[in-house]
Amino acid sequence: MKFHFSRTAVRAFLALSLLCLAGLLLWTGPASRPVLAGAAAVKPEPHRIDFATLPMIFEQNQGQSDSRVKFLARGQNYGLFLTPAEAVLSLRSSHTQASSPSDVIRMSLVGANATPRISGDSLLSGKSHYLIGSDRNRWVRDVPQYGRVRYDNVYPGIDLVYYGKQGQLEYDFEVAPGADPRQISVALQSSSAPVLASNGDLVLTSESGKVRLQAPQVYQKDGDRVIDIPARFSMQDGRVSFSLGSYDRRRALVIDPVLSYSSYLGGSGNESCSAILSTSVPPANCPAIAIDGSFNIYVAGSTTSTDFPAPSGGTSPSLNGVANVFIAKLDPTGKTLLFSTILGGSGTDTTAGLGTDSGFNVYVGGTTNSSDFPAVNGYQSGAPVSGNHVFVAKVDSTGSNILYSTYLAGNGIDTATGFTVDFSGKEYVTGTSTSPAFPTSGGFPTTSGAIQTTPLAANAFFVSKVDPTLTGNSSLAYSTYFGGGNPSNGTAVGGGIAVDTSNDVYFTGTTNFLHVGNASTDFPIVDAYQPCLDTQANPPPSPCPTATATDAFIAKLNPAAASGAQLLYSTYFGGSGADTGTGIAVDTSFAAYLTGSTASSDIALPSGITPFQSTLAGGIDAFAAKVGGT
Repeated sequence: MKFHFSRTAVRAFLALSLLCLAGLLLWTGPASRPVLAGAAAVKPEPHRIDFATLPMIFEQNQGQSDSRVKFLARGQNYGLFLTPAEAVLSLRSSHTQASSPSDVIRMSLVGANATPRISGDSLLSGKSHYLIGSDRNRWVRDVPQYGRVRYDNVYPGIDLVYYGKQGQLEYDFEVAPGADPRQISVALQSSSAPVLASNGDLVLTSESGKVRLQAPQVYQKDGDRVIDIPARFSMQDGRVSFSLGSYDRRRALVIDPVLSYSSYLGGSGNESCSAILSTSVPPANCPAIAIDGSFNIYVAGSTTSTDFPAPSGGTSPSLNGVANVFIAKLDPTGKTLLFSTILGGSGTDTTAGLGTDSGFNVYVGGTTNSSDFPAVNGYQSGAPVSGNHVFVAKVDSTGSNILYSTYLAGNGIDTATGFTVDFSGKEYVTGTSTSPAFPTSGGFPTTSGAIQTTPLAANAFFVSKVDPTLTGNSSLAYSTYFGGGNPSNGTAVGGGIAVDTSNDVYFTGTTNFLHVGNASTDFPIVDAYQPCLDTQANPPPSPCPTATATDAFIAKLNPAAASGAQLLYSTYFGGSGADTGTGIAVDTSFAAYLTGSTASSDIALPSGITPFQSTLAGGIDAFAAKVGGT
């Protein structure tokens, strides 16, 4: 059956659930392909990655950071810099924007060797690549990765070894037989003084989170036997040392404290960002996920800058917020990092989605305010004005080279909210723009014959298709505005995007633009299940009422169709309250899955279905809906 999203085809609306998540959105994270074999008809199973348990990976500094830094590690919301004199941890809360300032903690050894031998230990198979800026001669590639970093002889007879996982940094003091552990004295500099908790932890608190220096674990080995040694922190004049119980001074001793910053990662450290593999706009600081045909796992998000946070001289050292896109490829177990690529410019770069192809190339789209974002073979090599603009890129299978990258930019604010890739490697991006008409100087790029080549209001949605196998102007295969003109300052909040096996495009968002029978200003509504904003009355009133609250919308278009025939359907979805559309996916039967939030108590449910939750629980709930299909 050919799908028509019409009032008479209510039975095509197969499932709808209002999920009582009080203020939370149901998120379906971006995927590598528009159709996934693992997507079940009603309840897709989430693919879970516990980022906090992934090992910390140390890179040798080969020019990607300040020359004082010998090794560094970066991940979601943190950066660690190791110099001969100190370890510096830059942390950003999971609840703040990528451009927000970071909290910085500096840890140095008092009276220690000023020039210890520093070396990488436990060489890993992965490589790191820094594709930063428009000058490719300054890119840093094939940086070796290590599981540990060793400082030899920081005190006589004492070595220091750094290692850990994403939520915590471990630093072992390895005390040789006969060496004196009382030499060890650690100075901490942060925005707050450490406080000794009742459980023996030292706690540093900031507005963004807490860092815990967990009570030290100290032990000796006697063959295969591990002997625990009583130990606690000791504080004197703001410096931290270790008070130890009796132990055998003829044997080596290991002091193993742990610096935990899991609260900056979003919770207890056991939390993971759960993603149903599809396409959508990720919540802030939640990575996008994709899987290739060999079940390798790809993760993309924003990470802290490699700029070393220099001492401020005050009590609140911080690193101003600059973030780049990171792309990480892991093996199917999720335990081995195959490569890590940092992509961006001198500003803030964030992701809207991620994809792969059969050749294991990686595709990413998002938003940048970098004036030097690396553009390669692109439609636009730069943006007409500073500010936020859209980018799409294709990186090769090694993560070390950009095959294609372009701005999509006007002289307004252009923001990507959804991104996906079709089976032939074409890239699709959606979002919102305040840029004027193209080809007006500074206009957001559109293509001839598109649904809307000019915006009808100050805010508009856009949908663009890019062919990264081509170069320059020919690489922009399709681009259109999508919006209304009434009210002139109407709401346009972008959502996700998906593409089916016929390369038809599905996208969603949030709007209060009206469709009231005025062709010059109407929001595009075609073959709609709900043709009027804020009401699902059957039959619909004519003309539609002038509503105020926002609704979700879902639209399907065929970019290859002739002008005037591209929009296959477009409909509002919502009630009298505020409703939003955030994520969308499509299956092999061309059924679309829509997620978002609702404050409406009067959303009409089709007859013949049994929803998981049929009424609003109060406040703002999430919703999930399945529409259409053959």
